[in-house]
Amino acid sequence: MSLFTDKPLRRYGWLLLSMLLIVSTASAAEPSKIIYVRPVPQNDDALLAQGTSGIKQAAQLYNLQPITLESQPTRAGRQQQLDNAVKQGAKIVVMIGYEFRDLLASTARAAPQTRFVILEHCIDNSPPNLTCISFRETEPSYLAGMEAALSSNNAKIGMIGAVDNPLRRKNAEAFIAGAHAANPNVIIHNTLWVDGAQPFNDPDRAEVLAKTMLANGVDVIYAAAAAGNTGIFKALATQPKAKVIGSGTDQCSQLEGRILDNVEVHADTAIALAVGAIVNGSTATHMDVGLKEGAVALTGLGLDAAYSECVVLRQRPVVLKLREANSAIMRGKLNVD
Repeated sequence: MSLFTDKPLRRYGWLLLSMLLIVSTASAAEPSKIIYVRPVPQNDDALLAQGTSGIKQAAQLYNLQPITLESQPTRAGRQQQLDNAVKQGAKIVVMIGYEFRDLLASTARAAPQTRFVILEHCIDNSPPNLTCISFRETEPSYLAGMEAALSSNNAKIGMIGAVDNPLRRKNAEAFIAGAHAANPNVIIHNTLWVDGAQPFNDPDRAEVLAKTMLANGVDVIYAAAAAGNTGIFKALATQPKAKVIGSGTDQCSQLEGRILDNVEVHADTAIALAVGAIVNGSTATHMDVGLKEGAVALTGLGLDAAYSECVVLRQRPVVLKLREANSAIMRGKLNVD
């Protein structure tokens, strides 16, 4: 005996059953979540902004649902958002910032079903579900040193960094090495560090440091102070002969005719690479990316360099030397570490 004896009822009954099957299938195919946890609320830090764009890229490529959670700038605030990401069922949790280092080991071990990805910082005895991504920032920093030395009018250059730690000091050393390779007689000011409570977001402190360098005769500054770079640009605005190399993203439009170039860090590219590896079954706990992978670059050597406002593009001999060194690094012919 048929379950539906009346023809209209039978017809609509099958329609209802089909709709239920469609809803069930749609629910089963709901994308897994990839959640980016910011260490602080929204600010001007270009690198942190790339976390959101990075998970969006990965989501499009691998059918994931991207979500960004903003933390209060405290240890408790960051822990709360990490816990929220796990509670929301994230398949992958992404973080940028040294602020998460002390939280990751216990959080990752307490959620073995979740994969965690942190950029720029690794921890000892890393749990198997944590992948750290390190950038070979020494490569573009070396090129920035060359560029600064080749572009300086008085052979006096310097670098202002965000926080004095082993990673940033290594970049400063690469900057110095590149400068000496381009001009053995160049005078390099001692690297100055913003440090303090907000080393990556302190334009006022960065401005003071830039004025110190300028007063000491430096005419090209490598600005590696994250959101503090705006303070460095402000200091240079009153010094028409001084130039600066920005960092993070293309900042050349922020101080017209004064920004030589930028050391770009493509966190979004690195995130997409890491997520792709995880989705395809990788269990690696460390990834190392640089010029070759497109995760770091100089704006002036990029495919869209002509659309930037970087001053180095007016210095063809400098660009040619940078291209030669860039190619040598990518081919493994020039080791900058």
